[in-house]
Amino acid sequence: MPGIQQSETAPLLIVQVDTAQDETTGDFYYRTYAPTMGMARCEDVYPVCLTNLHRARETAMRTADVLVLNNVCDPDVLPLIKERRDRNRPTVFELCDDLDDTPEGSPTHAFYRNPENLLLIKRLAHYCDAMQFSSPELQRKYGYLNSRSMVFPNQILDLPPERKYRKDREVVVGWGGSLGHLEDMKRIAGPLMRWIRGKNNARLHLMCGDKLWALFDDLPGKFKKRIQPGSMADYYRFVSRIDIGIAPLKDTPFNRSRSDVKFLEFAAHGVVPVLQAAGPYPASVRNGETGFLFHSTEEMLGILDSLVEDFPARTAVARAARDYVARERLQVPHARERVDFYRSILSGHPPVSMDPGGNLSVFESLSRMEGARRRGRHLILCSTRFELLLYGGLLASNLSDSAKAAHMFAEAATLEPGSHLPHLYGAFLSDDVLASLARAGTLNPRSVRSRMLLGEEYARRNDMVNAMDSFRAAAEIFPQYELPFLKVAGLLREAGREQDAIPLMMEAKNLMLPLAKPETAGV
Repeated sequence: MPGIQQSETAPLLIVQVDTAQDETTGDFYYRTYAPTMGMARCEDVYPVCLTNLHRARETAMRTADVLVLNNVCDPDVLPLIKERRDRNRPTVFELCDDLDDTPEGSPTHAFYRNPENLLLIKRLAHYCDAMQFSSPELQRKYGYLNSRSMVFPNQILDLPPERKYRKDREVVVGWGGSLGHLEDMKRIAGPLMRWIRGKNNARLHLMCGDKLWALFDDLPGKFKKRIQPGSMADYYRFVSRIDIGIAPLKDTPFNRSRSDVKFLEFAAHGVVPVLQAAGPYPASVRNGETGFLFHSTEEMLGILDSLVEDFPARTAVARAARDYVARERLQVPHARERVDFYRSILSGHPPVSMDPGGNLSVFESLSRMEGARRRGRHLILCSTRFELLLYGGLLASNLSDSAKAAHMFAEAATLEPGSHLPHLYGAFLSDDVLASLARAGTLNPRSVRSRMLLGEEYARRNDMVNAMDSFRAAAEIFPQYELPFLKVAGLLREAGREQDAIPLMMEAKNLMLPLAKPETAGV
């Protein structure tokens, strides 16, 4: 971006926008809460966190000095990025997962199996001014999408108190995680249960959902304990009560792109990490010093055997792992790296968020909103009734509970009559789909998605003239988005107008060239 670098002392308003999610999860904690809280501890940095469903999203995204989009897949953000670019305000796209290879058990698998969604998220990443990643493997795989990128690994925000170790107690082997690790745990469940049965002084503790817990049905209750999934605070309490933490990890493209956060969590809490020699762990762990790496289930059980019987070795490795986190992996020292990166891509013009008095007026205004949770220079715009209705309506729609979803979207529209989102998301549940989508387009004249959905609805009704007009309207809002051209070309080909479709197909192909993987770009 042209212009001199921004002053290192100028106040900086950083807005991070996430997809709609549960704000108590690890993903939100490590990729949003912890890094923004760390940056807030840097002088003159004001981070704001919110989801893409929040009623203040337009104001926050438009006025931020630096905007960070975390896995956001929304075409309506494209014209906003352009507006920001025209005003020398950079936008950074964060990619946290290997979207090309999401596992079937992942809740996002079906979404990213849709090629239009995958294409859109790559379009957004390419159009932003920079990208950031949670692991080096993600940067290696997707760095081609943007000429400027950085890796910001997960870090520990606050180190818990040093643990007191007791020799005269059972050794607790533990694991906690989401359904995305079902295949990882399935591979070790049988051998691990047999190992536990053969130990008088070892027990297995798991923090997991029903499907994962069911893998251990054959283990008698006296050998195991289940802790229900909860918040990050609940998870940290669970980790603080185990002695050895295990992390099996199948060698898949998705797992190779994961972060090493399980190692960090175990190490920070004085737990001995016993981790698969796959994915991110070999680069983080000094085998035998700050943790143990295993290549097979049998090797894992051998390591557990020795650790259970060797209290001095167990505590020595646990302490060394904690010391490593204290020296190398705390969030606040690394927060400055993010701030420096953001300042480097922000031109030297005075931040638009500042008023003449030097205060961040936008930050103060957002701090007074319902649901705002402020701590010093850090602000989270938590979901209120409006956002929860939108999120609930989307979930109900996915579960085919149309009546419940329609009711939620209707109530959301009454709470925020100026928002286009209830009309957009609830259009296909309404009595008049076309009217609802038209209303969304009126409330947000820059909504690419409302025009795209209008085009698809007209096409479904065989009204090809209005369908093509709607797709063309979407292209006019943001001409660098290839999908409207593909849609119009498709309709022309269906009508037998192949020659008219060819220029549009060529335009779309040219737009898509930077989004193709390097090894396939010439195909």
